Amino acid sequence: MRRLTLAILAAAAVATPALAGPIGLQGQNGLSETADAFPRIVNPTGPKIERINQALTRADARGKKAIKDCGKGKDIEFERAVTAPMIGEPFLTLISSDYANCGGAYPSITRTALTYDLGTGRPINWADYLPADLVTPEVLIDAGDGSQLGAVKAPALLDFYKAAAKAQRADRDCDEVYDAADSLVLWIDAKAQGVALAMASVPHVVQACDDPVIMKTDELRKRGAKPALTDAIDAAKRAKLYQ
Repeated sequence: MRRLTLAILAAAAVATPALAGPIGLQGQNGLSETADAFPRIVNPTGPKIERINQALTRADARGKKAIKDCGKGKDIEFERAVTAPMIGEPFLTLISSDYANCGGAYPSITRTALTYDLGTGRPINWADYLPADLVTPEVLIDAGDGSQLGAVKAPALLDFYKAAAKAQRADRDCDEVYDAADSLVLWIDAKAQGVALAMASVPHVVQACDDPVIMKTDELRKRGAKPALTDAIDAAKRAKLYQ
């Protein structure tokens, strides 16, 4: 497993420095020999940042419990890799990708995407940045390790996802899977220059179809997204504020 080592980042020159800047992250000791912990924010600082760090500590505790619940033995495996596809203020996205073989018929492969708004010190409220037709209705789902994440069931967003998911595959093997999608999880991906969309629940037998779709910033603007979101993503893309 590739271990994520994150340190304080040097300031990067961008065309609109007020809209995005490097968030300093510090790596933590792993949850196990094969499972990464989430990093902590060391720059900027303040009560709102501490609130996020406390949430990441709780997320690590859920990860440790998931490892314990998975069990031990020569055929038991639990791996977690953590990446950071957005580290441009005021948004931080961290993704944990888990592979758990806990003795069942199939291994469990899950993704937990956490996007925080440094302006509030809480998970991003997509309704603050996206028009209502892209975020309503919203439901809570279990990410697999006990984490409760918001998932979007907006018809307009589902229609975009299904069409884009089919278009980015050369075959039609996953069309029925995409057509059955009824909720999506979202996160910011600065490298891809947009908001990533993925199915909230993917059965083991069709996990090969679980490819995220990107709604890029130009499309987001056309649909009425707030400049506070799109401009920050564009600035982070230019400054390569992602890991």
